Amino acid sequence: MVRILKKVKQKTGKESFRAQMKQHGNLFIFYIPAVVFSILFSYIPMAGLIMAFKANPNLLGSSSAIRGILDAKWVGFDNFVKIFSKQEVIHALYNTLIISTLKIVIVFPIPIALAILINEMRGKVIRKSLEVSMYIPYFLSWATIGGIFIALLNKDTGFVNNVLAYFGHNRVNFITSNATFRSVMVTTTAWKDIGWSTITYMAAITALDRNQIEAAKIDGASKWQQIRYVTLPGIMPVIAVMLILRIGSIMNAGFEQIFVFYSPYVQASGDILGTYTYRLVREAALIPQYALSTAVGFFNSVVALILVVGGNFISKKFFNRGIW
Repeated sequence: MVRILKKVKQKTGKESFRAQMKQHGNLFIFYIPAVVFSILFSYIPMAGLIMAFKANPNLLGSSSAIRGILDAKWVGFDNFVKIFSKQEVIHALYNTLIISTLKIVIVFPIPIALAILINEMRGKVIRKSLEVSMYIPYFLSWATIGGIFIALLNKDTGFVNNVLAYFGHNRVNFITSNATFRSVMVTTTAWKDIGWSTITYMAAITALDRNQIEAAKIDGASKWQQIRYVTLPGIMPVIAVMLILRIGSIMNAGFEQIFVFYSPYVQASGDILGTYTYRLVREAALIPQYALSTAVGFFNSVVALILVVGGNFISKKFFNRGIW
């Protein structure tokens, strides 16, 4: 009976936290910088969300930005009604969802396949060279990547169009054509992020129980069967978590990326919510529309929260693994 009571106490949150503090208390100091950073740059700025429910504040004409926000008149949900009554917002939302969905459907599975492929390689030199070459693009800024691809895809002097012209094909306006702009966004995203995402899956594969793989070999399983019945089920929880995080950012199609490549020529296919809110603030006639842009951002955050919570619930139900 005493043992049962001890086990019950250990399962409670308070006892668990005390046990963790007693065992790992000296490591909690490393959380302090992350907590301070989150409070200063993530939680305190959330007070500005009040602008989504107020008339557009005159920040430049007030004694301070805070005073301008506090003095603004309450308008309730009028700003949300305004943004969703604008055809530009609906179109930007459509483009955001299309581009994000294409990135998930096309780009998300590639790192999984690459991680499995690299794990099966036996040539150590080729394997390491491939890993390094894939990781490097992740550390480049979108401004740098934009310059590289704009030069490569230039209609008149770009390498890609020169190759097309050499083989008798017509030159293509990759960057300034609505027909190809989304393809360029997906391709550049893959080139930049695939290598870094592969690290996560390679780490998950490395952590698998080697005895299961050896047992599959002894039972006569082919390489494909080992991948299908051992490797993939083993890393499925990691895949589920990564997919939840990716779905949670579906309302963010990549502002920095699209801003670098964006031009008025591709507004029909490339104008997303991020670029639309940027124009509300930076390209307004006299007074930047802070209230409307905040309302759009608030809407994005609510949708992202719902998607993350919903995705986590589904993942825990079907894979017994979630973010929390």
